[in-house]
Amino acid sequence: MMALSVKHQPTGTTYLPAYNDNIFIVTESDSGVYGNYNFKFICDVKDGSGNLISRLRTPIYYGSTNKGVFNISRLLENYVTNDWDYNDSAASGCTNSVFGYQASFGYEYSTGATSAIVQTTGVSTTTGVTIWNAALDPLTFLSYDEDNYWMSTSASGTASFLTNNQSKKLPIDAKAWLYALHGSNVASVDVAFSPSGTASISVPSGTLARIPIGSNIPGGIPVGTTSFTCTPKNSGGSQVGKAYTITIDDRCSKYPTTDLYFLNRLGGVDTMRFDMVKRTNFDIERKTYKANPFTLNNSAVTFTYDTAAHSNSDFFTQSTERITLNSNLLTEAEAEWLKELLMSPRVWMYDGTLKAVNILTSQYEQKTHINDKAFNLTLEVTTSIPDKSQRL
Repeated sequence: MMALSVKHQPTGTTYLPAYNDNIFIVTESDSGVYGNYNFKFICDVKDGSGNLISRLRTPIYYGSTNKGVFNISRLLENYVTNDWDYNDSAASGCTNSVFGYQASFGYEYSTGATSAIVQTTGVSTTTGVTIWNAALDPLTFLSYDEDNYWMSTSASGTASFLTNNQSKKLPIDAKAWLYALHGSNVASVDVAFSPSGTASISVPSGTLARIPIGSNIPGGIPVGTTSFTCTPKNSGGSQVGKAYTITIDDRCSKYPTTDLYFLNRLGGVDTMRFDMVKRTNFDIERKTYKANPFTLNNSAVTFTYDTAAHSNSDFFTQSTERITLNSNLLTEAEAEWLKELLMSPRVWMYDGTLKAVNILTSQYEQKTHINDKAFNLTLEVTTSIPDKSQRL
């Protein structure tokens, strides 16, 4: 009698962060099955349509008599990336940031030590689960509750947009986005400008969407706006997630501005402006070979060189741009959030031209006002594509 059962951790979810543990515990209660030779549990990982991606096997977990453990997160995370377009002018879907999957379980064994392996698959199947490109910190993941992230009608508006920066200051000329994990529950984001003005941004159906809310907001930000609030609503006009308020940052600076855009821990792209002292340096790398500087003169029968000859010749020269950026003064909440910038695997810089960059700064002190009355963020970035000179 087949008696295989499945437990999933975390339980009862529709959406899971892709880069955290995704663990299934499988139990077989029939000793006539798990007591056979070469017994192993089988996990068939499939896409949302049921197409096989990979077949995994595991023996009975050490210390137990009839349980198997599968952690399929490293497999699934290969099927999500990120979605962002600096030129967005309307809300867009994020199909690369999500992936629906199925996990189907069974087992295999042989009736003798050298007998052929017999497989039984598809005994129990978990369906209807989707991962999105989030990587929660360990403590947050231990108490994971999808209602904090999924804007579903059953969540009664408790879910937030996908950012941990919940007190956003934004320069009026900076582009910015909000990301919503909504499973087609959000039809629009209604915007209320202060002191006056409203707008409604249509949100495409799908699992996850990004909504422009900076200088790229559809219709623009009205002149004189000091703040505005974005509220996610369903097709019936009911609120299905937490409202998000943006305060216009009108601080002036004599320095040129640089905006950094980065993939945050929740799978969205956040922005941070650096508008204080900026320094640009170039790290030069050279490779040299020893050349023969002598030249044979057939007429004069001389073998000599002149001062214009190269004895040491550079055959490889490459420069990498290294930029030091400084932000304006920060709040404690911003200082906590900006750790995500230094940990982000994808960062872009806009200073008139959009460039891919990598963070060089490897240490981060999260400052507080009780220790430091006023503080900002200084960090180094390097452009991702080096500048190569001629090879001679």
